[in-house]
Amino acid sequence: MRNLIVILCCVLFFSCKQDVVETCTACENEELRENLPWLGELISKAETDRTGNYAGFIWLEKYKGRDIFVTNMGLGSGGIMYRFFDCDGNHLVFRRGEETYCPSDYVGDHHFFVEDEEDFGAFVSNMKLDVAVYSPF
Repeated sequence: MRNLIVILCCVLFFSCKQDVVETCTACENEELRENLPWLGELISKAETDRTGNYAGFIWLEKYKGRDIFVTNMGLGSGGIMYRFFDCDGNHLVFRRGEETYCPSDYVGDHHFFVEDEEDFGAFVSNMKLDVAVYSPF
């Protein structure tokens, strides 16, 4: 299992542009780490984490004109998959009527939803992950 995680991280690392954005405009802010406290806290935890819960990257994406932060950090889930956050640090929880993992013990305690989950799934499949906000490398 550990080898699979290492391979996935390597593929992700080498297949994406790894320029970490020091300052960019997102969520009507520059210097995101300083101006979005939840994001600054998440990055600080990632920089000092020894548990593996915060191992991963953070990217900025646009979904229907909305800034969305994407991370592949486990955040207590026991696995690597994408987590999505809005500008306020609210995280996406799907409404499909099934239980979905909620990382509120690790980041924020509020949620946001998308209206069309099929459309959002297409967005996820086509993400570029080329505006890195945080990279451990």
